[in-house]
Amino acid sequence: MNNMTRITLTAPLSGPLVPIERVPDPVFAQKMVGDGISIDPLDQCLRAPCDGQIVQLHAAGHAVTVATPQGIEVLMHIGLDTVGLKGSGFTPKVKAGDAVKTGDALIEFDADYVATHAKSLLTQIVITNSERVAVFAPRSGAVTAGRDVILELTLAGAQAEAVTESVKTVTSEAIVIPNATGLHARPAAVLANLAKKFKAEIRIQKGDQAVNAKSVVAIMGLEIGYGDKVTLTAKGDDADAAVETLTPLLWEGLGDEGCKPAPAPASVEVSPSAAPAPRPRSEDPNLLLGVAASPGLAVGEVFQIRHQEIQVNETAEGNPQQERDRLDEAINQANVQLEALQASLHGQRAADKAAIFAAH
Repeated sequence: MNNMTRITLTAPLSGPLVPIERVPDPVFAQKMVGDGISIDPLDQCLRAPCDGQIVQLHAAGHAVTVATPQGIEVLMHIGLDTVGLKGSGFTPKVKAGDAVKTGDALIEFDADYVATHAKSLLTQIVITNSERVAVFAPRSGAVTAGRDVILELTLAGAQAEAVTESVKTVTSEAIVIPNATGLHARPAAVLANLAKKFKAEIRIQKGDQAVNAKSVVAIMGLEIGYGDKVTLTAKGDDADAAVETLTPLLWEGLGDEGCKPAPAPASVEVSPSAAPAPRPRSEDPNLLLGVAASPGLAVGEVFQIRHQEIQVNETAEGNPQQERDRLDEAINQANVQLEALQASLHGQRAADKAAIFAAH
């Protein structure tokens, strides 16, 4: 059921609902792709959760996006790390541009094959442009595909877009993508969330196609694969900072698991004038300057560990044997005091029991 301010999504699969925060993948659990819900599927056909149009179907057949008439983008991602299956086990029933109705078949999949070759069968249903939704109302329990409601969305009011007077434009050097499976949902979500931190308009270009780098669906629609060359273009006051921040993260793989940057000369084609300055070195032998750690994505709490040196003042006055005798004497005194304390506690406990029996 859709209207201008509220959208109801129907279960695309049968099975128990799982809160998105409990999905064992930090990018989905931290809602970097978008807010939504997950289903542990009991059937093998992904269906349309609403009326709309197919705006993106991943080449590996494991993910599809339906856009509602209001422009809300509903991404459905079957399983976790299923992009690595490269289409095995998935049979798409639609293509980009198709109009669909609630309950229409989108992707058939072999649940046994996917379950034994991927990290999980959990299927995520997320709103990639969550900023357009004011209220998410997820349901719970077990649902039946095509019948039960899983998520109710209340749309945010229309907001006037800010007019950017600055026309400063910055373009990155060509960047070679090191991700073995390209920019699939996880790295696309990381890139989009990082891009949203900048006010500048940011676009990522592959060949003659350029899309909004703040949209997960748009990035996935480019079907950027391993070894593809892309460029970033930013327009706005913080364009420089946007390109300088995002470019190295792209060639490092955006935290994708098992991703290794391509060799430096091929990763980013840097002109001599843009070569990085030499790393600063400390002249103090007791001072180490910070260096970049292994590239990756960390999600969770940060704890700082400090080592404290305990200063012990030695006041030995005699020879080692005298000091050993003093230690033995101190230990004996401590044992006597402990025995006295234990006896006192036993006596008090016996007196308490006697008082209780006397009272009864």
